[in-house]
Amino acid sequence: MRKFLSILLGCLLFVAAAQAEPLPLGADLAGEAVRPLGDTENGPRYIYRYAYPQITGEDPSAALINQFYAYLVSDALDFEVPMMADYYAGIRPEADIQVQISYSVKCNNDDYFSVLLKTEGDDFLTFKGHTFSRKDLKPGSSVALPYLLGILATNESDTWLQERQTAKADDLVRTLIWEDLQARREELQIFPDVDRELFDVLFYPEEDFYLDETGNPVFYLEPGTVSDMKNGLLEFPISLWEIMDEM
Repeated sequence: MRKFLSILLGCLLFVAAAQAEPLPLGADLAGEAVRPLGDTENGPRYIYRYAYPQITGEDPSAALINQFYAYLVSDALDFEVPMMADYYAGIRPEADIQVQISYSVKCNNDDYFSVLLKTEGDDFLTFKGHTFSRKDLKPGSSVALPYLLGILATNESDTWLQERQTAKADDLVRTLIWEDLQARREELQIFPDVDRELFDVLFYPEEDFYLDETGNPVFYLEPGTVSDMKNGLLEFPISLWEIMDEM
């Protein structure tokens, strides 16, 4: 019965998403920053390319989403790029270092706009999910899990309650995904030293997710976190109904 209700809810959410008016996408916020690796202007360089979504139209959430990504770019150009150029100048000064940030829109409906970012470098591959509410606007921030679940209000200022509800949501999702990992440990080639204690340190459910087209969260583990890099991003879709039913 529980499985049937979960499937039914997923179908209803899919229908709702299909009927929703998506946010219109404009030209990407894209660019390139180049810094020399060391003191030689004509030598090897640190090349940082980025592309983030930008929203057009009059929807109130558009400006907040655009400002969020504008801040990421500003912060990266002011701090990350110079710092990483200096870092690579110290360890790999002999060749260009290239970094590319790209994105894919995973959910775009009346309630949420959700994006998965991919950052590729010569020696790393990372992902980051951002989810923005169109109904309960939270300036300067994507939506964390306890707010998505409705167990914290956007304007909640009680630090104790914030920590309690976040820990509650994190522990539940960690348990669900840990059980899945245990059942698929051989299939996913999980590292032998990954136990529950280490897993809890490596995985942050309150942030490590994006929403799919039905509006349900897909949690993820970064490549190389618990299994070989070749396995890529490990994704774990869990419906909101299933999470709330377990709470």
